[in-house]
Amino acid sequence: MAGADITVVVLIVIGFGLVARRLNRWNVSAPMLFLAAGALVFGLGAGLPVAAPEVHLLAEITLVLVLFHDASTVRLRALRSDAALPIRLLLIGFPLAVAMTFAVTTTMFPALGVAGAVLIAAAITPTDAGLGAPTVLNPEVPIRIRRVLNVESGLNDGLATPIVLFALSALAVAEERAENPLLEMALYPVLVGLALGVVVALVCAAGLDWSHRKGASSARSRTVVMLAVPLLAFGLAEMLEANVFIAAFVAGLVFGAACRTQRSEPAVAELLETTTDLMGYLVWFLAGGLLVSVLTAGFQWQWLVLAVLALTVLRMVPVALVLIGSGLDWRSVAFIGWFGPRGLATVIFSLLAVETLGTDNPVIATTAGVLSMVVLLSVFGHGVSAGRWARRYGAWVSRHPDLPEAAVSAHPAVRGGIGRGTDAEPIENGKRP
Repeated sequence: MAGADITVVVLIVIGFGLVARRLNRWNVSAPMLFLAAGALVFGLGAGLPVAAPEVHLLAEITLVLVLFHDASTVRLRALRSDAALPIRLLLIGFPLAVAMTFAVTTTMFPALGVAGAVLIAAAITPTDAGLGAPTVLNPEVPIRIRRVLNVESGLNDGLATPIVLFALSALAVAEERAENPLLEMALYPVLVGLALGVVVALVCAAGLDWSHRKGASSARSRTVVMLAVPLLAFGLAEMLEANVFIAAFVAGLVFGAACRTQRSEPAVAELLETTTDLMGYLVWFLAGGLLVSVLTAGFQWQWLVLAVLALTVLRMVPVALVLIGSGLDWRSVAFIGWFGPRGLATVIFSLLAVETLGTDNPVIATTAGVLSMVVLLSVFGHGVSAGRWARRYGAWVSRHPDLPEAAVSAHPAVRGGIGRGTDAEPIENGKRP
């Protein structure tokens, strides 16, 4: 990114921050704004250098922060009394959605092969907790439904990551862009990443708890430590040639479960959340440039068809199937099914695919095209519909307080809440939801 591009991004960040709440009332989200700005800037300029090392590094660090943050804020202990719905969606619904998407992708794009179809299916299935903030943070939506959506979004990108990376490894080996055998590429980094994530999380959680208990740190310094944990996992994983994303995701899960300070002092995660939001804005800006690059190279109507199917049938049917017998009304099932927005993870997977395989790889055009269409439709489709549908759905549940949907559950904690919330709403995790 040139200095002019950085200046534009910073000006948009400042402008958005100054009027975020008002834009939210008009259903204008940060992803909408930065995606459009990126498309405009790179469309009028020289275009986005999608294979540039700095773009790859930014994508990697952002995904590391997103995976760690989303996993660490999922309160696994709070779900013990109401874990059935998230478990159904994650352990049954997610694999079913990937399998259905894979089947449709291979039918529509047979030239992709198995690995290419797996890459697309895994990359467009995980939902985005940040992009779903208009519903997850809306107090009019029942807490139980908000929690289900947040837990699903916080964990399914971590489930998708190893599948995406395995598919990329297979494609890289097939194109002779990698020297190591496939099993060595896929197995060693994952196992080391798992172990590294656990060790880093336990050590850092113990250190933070000791420091808090002994009064050796300040509230401000603890927020810095919280931000440093995923970066430490990233750095060590790079040194050991481990999978940085698996390490970050596992570290987030373990840290969130082991760190008492984070539970007793939720504001400790504020700096991590703010940094993740800011990095996310940059990635959305780059996503606009990626969209321009894809459309400039050509357009296939099949991309749009698969994108529409991914956001509707291939999302809503698995959700409906796994929620049979849950006691939820069909309106709630439809609400959960529709509000599975695709966001940062899908964009970053696309950027990583371009960097790993190269722009001349035969599967890149279709992969980037489908992923870009999915994200574009989701950003505007879910962004425009979120506020209105959330209010209507919340009003309906409030008229039926005896429904299972209205059962009390733990409050969700999700990033991307800038500009959302009012003074009348309760404070949660150090901020107003």
